[in-house]
Amino acid sequence: MRGRGFRLLLAVLWVAGIVDAETVRGDDASQVAILFNTRSPRSREVAEFYGRSRGVPADQWIGLECSSETTLTRTAYETEIQTPLRRILAERGLAKFDPATPALMTGTKLRYLLLVYGMPYRIQHDSNRVESAAASVPQNLQYNGGSVDGDLMLLPTPPPVLITGPISNPFFASTNAAALRPETGVFLVSRIDGPTPELAMGLVRKALEAERDGLWGRAFLDLRGLKDGPYKLGDDWLASAEAVCRVLGFETEVDRNEATFGPGYPLSDVAIYAGWYDANASGPFALPSVDFRPGAIAYHLHSFSAHDPRSTTANWVGPLVARGATVTLGCVDEPYLQMTPNFGAFLARFATGMNFAEAGAVSQPALSWQTLLIGDPLYRPFSPDLFARSKRIEEQGPAALLPWTYLHRVNFFVQNGGDPGKVITDLESLPLSATNAVLAAKIAHLHAAKTRLKPAITWAQKSLAAGGAAPERGRLMLELAGWQQTMDKMADAAATLRGFANEFPNSPELLSVRRQQLEYARDLDQAAEVEFLKAEVQRLSAAAKPAGP
Repeated sequence: MRGRGFRLLLAVLWVAGIVDAETVRGDDASQVAILFNTRSPRSREVAEFYGRSRGVPADQWIGLECSSETTLTRTAYETEIQTPLRRILAERGLAKFDPATPALMTGTKLRYLLLVYGMPYRIQHDSNRVESAAASVPQNLQYNGGSVDGDLMLLPTPPPVLITGPISNPFFASTNAAALRPETGVFLVSRIDGPTPELAMGLVRKALEAERDGLWGRAFLDLRGLKDGPYKLGDDWLASAEAVCRVLGFETEVDRNEATFGPGYPLSDVAIYAGWYDANASGPFALPSVDFRPGAIAYHLHSFSAHDPRSTTANWVGPLVARGATVTLGCVDEPYLQMTPNFGAFLARFATGMNFAEAGAVSQPALSWQTLLIGDPLYRPFSPDLFARSKRIEEQGPAALLPWTYLHRVNFFVQNGGDPGKVITDLESLPLSATNAVLAAKIAHLHAAKTRLKPAITWAQKSLAAGGAAPERGRLMLELAGWQQTMDKMADAAATLRGFANEFPNSPELLSVRRQQLEYARDLDQAAEVEFLKAEVQRLSAAAKPAGP
């Protein structure tokens, strides 16, 4: 199934127009230049860490003296980054420029520019810089501020380059990664950054781990369920990621309610997250930690998602990094929805072999605008394919990933027309399934989908006995109680909810659980339990009421 499986995956994505023969290939760290701020010792530290981790030649670690670690004027960007970078590239033989036109790059051995912690990320709008060629730019886009990274992407573009407004990306949604090179006018740019240098360096460690072992886990997509209107485009972009997640074999959960995930939403083993449209990290992402898998991809669509990528609480990019994501992307200032990254296009290209910088570049409808890509540019978690990684894990470990490899293969098999009944038989025959929370829960859900609730209950109980991640345990307990109720096993359902209340006393679901318990207790004529649960419902209801003025 392994070889046929990957061929089928490529066929599915090829028909969808999201992969071609130029996508899958190796990378050479000798094509990377690392940019750090010489005024920040920690910036140099992060640059050296990445250089050693990826084997980037030392003469491609480039220090630039930047007056700010966050925001530069347009003039400061030109004098502190753009002009000295051209000079250093020429001096070190990393690029050539036309003597008559110093801004014209005529050749380079580089393909990637990587900025690190300590390098500024935003260019301020300068109302005094008026370009006559910008007269045709719509009034609401008469803005020459943007991301440092976005402007650096166009360093190889022959002058003159308009600094006012966005520039249409000729590579948007392209499937040909090989076309993204300086000879066609672009550098691939990302940054190793975040709230602290330690978190920034952690992005590299986790990317290398996922490249070695694969990216496994669950996918969560938080849509708004929009049917029409100008913002439906954002929903469509996120929704298009669902097919990619499913065809890759991820356990995929899609929420189409207007509200974003609440604080009690059961996130666990998160490999992929995408949602919108809160201004700041909210719900489970406002908690101290999120159960992100090594290599996790996370994105929240908001106009200012990367306004402060070094904050642990403001916006989204910084908090996502702080809570364990390995790659993310966002905007430093208002991009307008049509020019935010298309996450569906990003994930499709990433899933079929492009690296992070390539997938990020083709996901941007506009260049020289507001986007930041946070993560290792060379990170490529889906090449070789998941089947090749599964075989290696079966043969060499780590054993902790083995259940996930089975789960992904099962999902891929079913997603592409395989018989769920055969999947159930095969999974139940695995000795590991009876003692592994992830596999036992999968079997329970497969049975439940066929309304075979008796075996679903049995396997759910095996999953809970095996332990597992707390969010998934809580979710499964509530499902189990529902199945038990349907089977008229009220005492069992009451016991399951009692176990939930004991294990999760701070759950946002506790009030509804106590109310359901109260109904069961009345049906079972449990007088003492009724009185206890009435008091609990009263206590929790009072606590849930907003405070008075």
